Formats: sequence, structure tokens, C-alpha cells
Amino acid sequence: MRRILIAALLLLSAQVSAFAQERIINFVSDVRVLTNGDLDVTETITIQAEGSQFRRGIFRDFPTSYRNRNGTLVKVGFDVISVTRDGRSEPYKTESYSNGVRTRIGDANVFIPRGLHTYTIRYRTTRQVGFFEKFDELYWNATGNGWNFYIDSAEARITLPEGAQIGQNALYTGLQGATGKDAQVVEQTRNRIVWRTTRRLPPQNGLTVAVAWQKGIVSPPNAAQAASYFLQDNLPILAALIGLIGVGFYYLSTWMRVGRDPAAGTIIPLFGPPNDMSPAAVRYIDQLSFDNRAFTAAIVDLGVKGHLTLSETPTFSQISSRAGGQKLDSPEERLRQHLFAGGNSVALTQSNHTIIGGAKTALEGELSSAYNGKLFANNFGWSFLGFFLAIIAIGAILFAIGSTKSGDEVAAGMVGTLIPGGVMLVANFLIMAGFTSHKTINGWNITGVILWLAAAAGGLALMYGLGGGINLNLMLPALAAWVIEAIAMYSFYWLKAPSVEGQQIRDRISGFREYLSVAEEDRLNTMNPPKKTPELFEKFLPYAIALDCENAWGKKFAGVLAAAAAAGAAGYAWYHGNRDWSRDPAGFSSHLGSTVAAAISSASTAPGSSSGSGGGGSSGGGGGGGGGGGW
Repeated sequence: MRRILIAALLLLSAQVSAFAQERIINFVSDVRVLTNGDLDVTETITIQAEGSQFRRGIFRDFPTSYRNRNGTLVKVGFDVISVTRDGRSEPYKTESYSNGVRTRIGDANVFIPRGLHTYTIRYRTTRQVGFFEKFDELYWNATGNGWNFYIDSAEARITLPEGAQIGQNALYTGLQGATGKDAQVVEQTRNRIVWRTTRRLPPQNGLTVAVAWQKGIVSPPNAAQAASYFLQDNLPILAALIGLIGVGFYYLSTWMRVGRDPAAGTIIPLFGPPNDMSPAAVRYIDQLSFDNRAFTAAIVDLGVKGHLTLSETPTFSQISSRAGGQKLDSPEERLRQHLFAGGNSVALTQSNHTIIGGAKTALEGELSSAYNGKLFANNFGWSFLGFFLAIIAIGAILFAIGSTKSGDEVAAGMVGTLIPGGVMLVANFLIMAGFTSHKTINGWNITGVILWLAAAAGGLALMYGLGGGINLNLMLPALAAWVIEAIAMYSFYWLKAPSVEGQQIRDRISGFREYLSVAEEDRLNTMNPPKKTPELFEKFLPYAIALDCENAWGKKFAGVLAAAAAAGAAGYAWYHGNRDWSRDPAGFSSHLGSTVAAAISSASTAPGSSSGSGGGGSSGGGGGGGGGGGW
């Protein structure tokens, strides 16, 4: 008897515990399909609250972004009409979340009593009806699969408009993607059908139903509505496409108008600089811009012409003024004046960046005054206008994402576009620096390309993680924004264009470069080149530096300079250092063109300034869905 009594008490205790467990007692989704395709939905959710998770009320998550059967992302409408608890109006607010809307019901300052409570949520949603070739259909996730509670009983009721005849229908229960059949039809008329579960649904399980009816009852979207929906679903992609085409058209038409180079002429080896131009001028016109190598070539040329000496040790470099020297062109004279305005010597250290940087700026200004607008045009005005248009285009893309997406999608689109875009600014600078300096693929280009691709991969991965997988409405606009940025930056390089006269001089510069760098001596000998002498090597060394062929120029004179040294010829008066010009002229030349150039460049920069109804569906499919919880 005692054992029977204990067992009865334990059974009663278990029943009380089960009854007191927080759960959803009943979930009813009552859907009325309207003739315009909208759904009027009333959800009645009865809960058992015990003050654990159901404290102030409940929240209901409703997805508003879906992928249709074609894989296109679709955004549906969702508007709450009313919310009650136990028959009385209840406060609520809606919040955006990753791919939908959360309706948070209750007051943050009010705790609901323990026990049973019935919430009624009425809302309207759009774009849920599927229009197929032979029938129309509603595929509806009645409960959602996102509840962390047991659902004792769930019911789905669908009422079609008058005149509709229910055709094929299906039901699915279980976890997301499952095809369980733990429900049955409990009521069916001509235009109304009701399903009810046959067992308790565990957490993360749901009830999904589908029903079809004949065409002609519910009106599909008209042309204007379809166009509006298309814009709503694809506005970021359209903004990206329009921006890319618009910016691309601007730059293409601008290039055809002002940026196209005149046709190049025949390149014939030339045994001297065109028009006796200085090395810096040759570099400036050849590159259509000023850079550190032009500055280095000018420094070496001042030494060759007797205006300075370059002294260096393994740890120190210095330039000093020399009296006399050959006559200089105006840009080089301004350079000399700036270098030695404060004294007769300048150490190539960053502490003297004001002096050396000022001299560099003076040289660039003189070269620009002499040649920019005459022999070539940099067209920076056109480039800046295009850059402004590019900013507008990228801003429009980001606005389209922000105005049509919500929650995590907006964060994914903004962060996944802007942060990689900032890294790509650096990458694009590296790529441009490589082509500006060398006009060939080099370490700068390769580093820039790798950095650009890494930034793109990181941005796409970020959007994949935050945006819920492959989201073309985020990824394609981001790619377009990055391409627009690159085009706008590169325009400062490729919109530059020489005049007809400027192109003729560039052709002659190319001929001079061929003489300085070509290794086929027999070919040049037929054209009566000047005799190789130490003086000729010295005279054209600054030009070889300017045209990136100092190493080849040095190799051509290896035998001549070695013989001169053996005969007791004196070294070059403008250079004092540990580089032997006679034994290794190629190494000496390369040293001036790289190591010394790097020292000069560093010294000119201030520290810190570089830089289914047919049975093919599953639980969790279709419209509706989501889930919820307590708070």
C-alpha cells in the first residue's frame, strides 16, 4: 500500500511539473486569402508562462526576405494590424532583424502573471501567393520553426475567396526541411481547409501546409506592380548596374575626347636626348608625370655637370655644392638654388626633408610650367569630375542597400563594401605606382593585385556570413562599387595624353632609350653611334637612370671603363664613395638608380607621412514561418 501511494505521488508530481513547464499550449494560424493576393492573418497563441522565459510577454519573428523558386531574393510586405493578450489590447513594437521583422509584445516594465495567456496577432502580408501555369497556390509555414518551446497543438486554417475550389494540398511537420506527416485535415469545404497536428511538436519543429486552387480567382500583379516589385527586390543591383554603366560611359567618352594618345611613330635609335632636354625633362615627358626617379636623375645630372658632389658611406649620404659647372636649364637651376639656399652641403636624411622636399617640389613645378599643357595634358580636371561621379554612384549603391534591406543585411552590405573598399584604395595606389614607374608588371603591381583580391574575398566572406549566405543583392553591388573605385583612381593615370608634338618627342625618347639599353651592338654600329668613352658613359648616365636602363647602360661600358682605369684615368669628380665605377659600371649605375634614389626619396618625405502543394515541399518551406520566444 505504501509503495502504491508513493508511486501515485510521483506520477502526480510529474504531471504537475509537465503542466507547469513553459510551452505553447495551442498555436492557430488563421489565413484569409484576398482576391488581390494579400493575406489577412490572425495568429492565436496560447502559452503557459512560469516567469522563466515568458516574463514580460512574447516576441514573434516574421521573415520578409525569401528566395523564390528561381532563386531570386524576394521581399514581402508585413504590417501588424492589432495585438491583444487575453482579449485586451497589448503594447508592442516592431524591430528589424536579419531577414525580417520582430514583433515584441508586452511592456518592459510589466511582468505577466504565471499561468495561461492567449495572444492574438493580426497582420497583413503581401506577395505570398504563388502564380503557376495551371494553378495558384499558398505554401504557408503556419507556426514557424524558430520556437524554443514545445507546441502541444498547432492548427492551420486557410480560407480562399468565394468561387475558389480547393485542389491539391499537402502538409509537412518537423525540423526545417523535414517532410513529416504528424498532422491531418480536420475540416474541408469548397474554399476552406483546416489542418491540425496529431502529436506534440518539439522545439524547432513546425507545421507547414500548402493548398492550390484554380486560376482566375486571385489577381496576379499587374505590370506596374510587377515593375514595382522588381525594383524593390533588385534595387541595389540596378543601382550598381546604372552606376557602373554611367561611370564607365563617362570615362570612355572622356578618354575618346581628351585622353586618347596620338598614334606613335616609327621608333629609330637616337644617340642623344631630343632637343637636348635634361634627364628630368625626358623622364617627365616619357611618364607624363613627375616621380622620385626624375628627381634622382636631376641630382645625378647636377653632379655630372659640375654643380655638386655626392659623398656616401655605408651609413651616410650627402650632397655638396661645387663651384662652376655647365649651364643649366631653368628647372635644374631652380633645383640647385633650393638645395643649397641654406648652406653648401645637405645630408640625405629625413631631418632635412624640408630642404630636399622643397627642392623636389620646385623641380616639379618648373617642369610642369615648361611642358604640362604644351607637350601633354594631365586632364586632372576630367579625372576629378569622374571621381566625384564615382562617389555619387557608390553612395547610390549604399543608399539602395540601406533603403531596401534591413537588420544584418544592411550591416553586411555597408561593412562588407566599405572596409574592403578602403583596403582597395591602397591596393590601387600600389598598382598605379608600379605601372607609372616601370610600365611593366613588377612587384608593386603584384602586391597591389594580391591585396585587392584579398580585400574582395574578405568582403564577400563577410557578406556571406552576415547576409545569410550567397546574397547577390549585396555581393554584386559591392563588386560594382569596387570596380567603380578602381576605374576612378586609374583615370588619373590613363586620362593623361600627349599632344601631337609631345608624342613625337616621346617617340624620339623611345629611340634614345633603345640606344641606351639595346645589347645588339652590331645593329647600332650600322648607324654610326658615338664612340664609347668614359665621358660618354658619364654624360648619359643620368638619362639612363631617368629611362630605367642604367644597368644595361653600365654593362655596355664594362670594357671601356676597365681599360680607362688600367691606363690611370681619374675617377668622376662628382662621386666619392665605395662603389668602383671602373670594375663594375653596371653595379655602380644600378646603385645610383636604386639605393641613392631610395635615400633621396626618403629624405624628401616628412617622418610619419607615408603611407509545395504537390508534395515537393518540407517543413519550414513557403511563406510565413519565422519563430519567436519569450522575453
